[in-house]
Amino acid sequence: MQSKPIFDLLAGGGIFLLDQQSKRMVQARATALSLPLRIPFKIHTVIHHERIYRHAGGQALLVLLWLIALASTIVLYRGGTWFQSPRPLCGMAVALGSAASNLFDILRRRHIVNFIDLGWWPAFNLADVGIIVGLFIAFLT
Repeated sequence: MQSKPIFDLLAGGGIFLLDQQSKRMVQARATALSLPLRIPFKIHTVIHHERIYRHAGGQALLVLLWLIALASTIVLYRGGTWFQSPRPLCGMAVALGSAASNLFDILRRRHIVNFIDLGWWPAFNLADVGIIVGLFIAFLT
């Protein structure tokens, strides 16, 4: 059964928008944010800087890598090799949309905003979760 491209675009665009909005909310409430729930993690802003994020050449390389991932997905899909059912194709859309959100931050802010802190793992954001979950769905279902 073929996936409808509009649903994949909505999945990829939806995770992009959700990640961007969550980062805005966390940054806007960075000092006033506290969650009264008993959850096993903390929410606080962690700015992730890398030297590659600040240089035009590094940014161009990251854009190129994202475009290669997109092109590879299209080639594998059109070749009939991978991503032929709705679930894997949607997983790739989520992974690419998530990666695009982090890339957008790099291009716009020259850093990535992370805010989920488990304590025993480096802080991360919803885009990072989307990349991992999307690839898991794409390749293991």
